[in-house]
Amino acid sequence: MSTVRTVRRGGRAYRYLAQSYRWRGAVRRRELYLGRSIPKDLAPARRALEEAVWKDTWFAQFDAVKAAYQKRWAGLPTSVRDKEVEDFATEFTYDTNRIEGSTLSFEDTRLLLERGITPARRPVRDVVETQRHAALIRRLIRNPEAIDLHRLMSWHKELFGETKPDIAGRLRDFGVRIGGSRHVPPAASDVPPLLAELIRWMRRSSTTLHPVRVAAEFHFRFEHIHPFGDGNGRVGRLALNDLLALRGYPMINIPYTRRQGYYRALELSSVGGDTRPFLHWFFLRYSRDTQFFLRS
Repeated sequence: MSTVRTVRRGGRAYRYLAQSYRWRGAVRRRELYLGRSIPKDLAPARRALEEAVWKDTWFAQFDAVKAAYQKRWAGLPTSVRDKEVEDFATEFTYDTNRIEGSTLSFEDTRLLLERGITPARRPVRDVVETQRHAALIRRLIRNPEAIDLHRLMSWHKELFGETKPDIAGRLRDFGVRIGGSRHVPPAASDVPPLLAELIRWMRRSSTTLHPVRVAAEFHFRFEHIHPFGDGNGRVGRLALNDLLALRGYPMINIPYTRRQGYYRALELSSVGGDTRPFLHWFFLRYSRDTQFFLRS
């Protein structure tokens, strides 16, 4: 937690907002000059100081990850690269669908995608949505796509055009609830303007905020709006990874076994009206998930 520090020089008082933090086993300190007096509202200064700390820690690490990832990827033989694309597509498709209630096991998913073996006694809907999702994420890995409203709606239609034709590719025109959550998504009439503002925010922020932060915050805001009647989680996680890939960062998979932390972070940010709980969770998750590239 940041605190105000007063420095006196020549009979005058100078105010600084100071924050100590631990990074890689060492305690560090960062300060922000406030002026001669303490502002009535310290919230903007606290946010600016936190951003400065993020720049020195998480964002510096993520940029190192990006450089290592791109160097490794460029040096991989084509056959190895293709295998890694398939491995990630399988893992990501299994986990993102399982989070949303798919009955397919990981082995079901692997055999379906790798060998075309349809699992017995599984709903056709789960099989089709697995195939559609895998095809879409494979495409985005190789060729990330610029995000706009049309793109989000087209992804939704690709995923659910066969299994949910009544809502596929359409913004919801009815209210929705999220099971087990205190967050109530906005009214249907608010969805189009909120989604349009989100796209504008993404474009503005791409020149001022760190790309990993933009991807994570876009994902949170998208889930907060909940613009579709169903499938918001899957489209939102595709958007998260597409935004990372567009700027040259590795994609991330949120495992089904880690879903509770993911849910809690989304809930805390939604109910509290503050993106930072989710950002903190995501930065830690992304940091752990990408250590492989730094070790490589």
